[in-house]
Amino acid sequence: MKRKALMAIALLIPLVMLALALLSVAEPDFEVVAKGDGFELRRYPPFNVAQVRVNADFEQASERAFEPLLGYIKGGNRGGRNLPMMAPVNQQPLDEPSAAGSASTSTTAPRAWRVQFVMPREYPLSYLPPPADERVSLQRLPARLLAVRRYRGGWGEARYREQEAALLEALAASGATIIGAPIFARYNAPFVPGFLRRNEVLVEVADDGSAPFARD
Repeated sequence: MKRKALMAIALLIPLVMLALALLSVAEPDFEVVAKGDGFELRRYPPFNVAQVRVNADFEQASERAFEPLLGYIKGGNRGGRNLPMMAPVNQQPLDEPSAAGSASTSTTAPRAWRVQFVMPREYPLSYLPPPADERVSLQRLPARLLAVRRYRGGWGEARYREQEAALLEALAASGATIIGAPIFARYNAPFVPGFLRRNEVLVEVADDGSAPFARD
């Protein structure tokens, strides 16, 4: 009887871990101000991030940045303090694909990326401990108006590019003015099955009220 109970507990552990991973974690505050064709328009107030710049292809970028960023929030800072993990983890290109190793038109070509961990909203920038790792820097992002397309699935580049293209096409049809490069946002832990993962494509748009969105 005791053995059966232990086996039942062992089987429940992965389910409990998955449930915990799917629970809502803290995210930056935002207000949904309008909805478009397959996306929504969100107004974000300023918030802080820890970030790393890496040169890699799409799928290697987050892997290379994750270790120093996780180290920072796990005490790898000059105060030795642990900071809460928030969502999402953001990844944004900083330049055009490099010709090194492949054609410049290939999406798998190495390029510069910025990968960011969102910092707890209750910590002002001056309160965050300086990173011990010189690869990590802190930044306060300004208030922005972002168009956001949400989707489920794995973190592969092909799936992301499909969603990115759909968002950019919808924004072009709406008449919105796009500012900057799209951002890939991950909201779940790596062990969460792909079909349960929440992902988003975000892109800043001009906050001039010119696009014919359906206002809430």
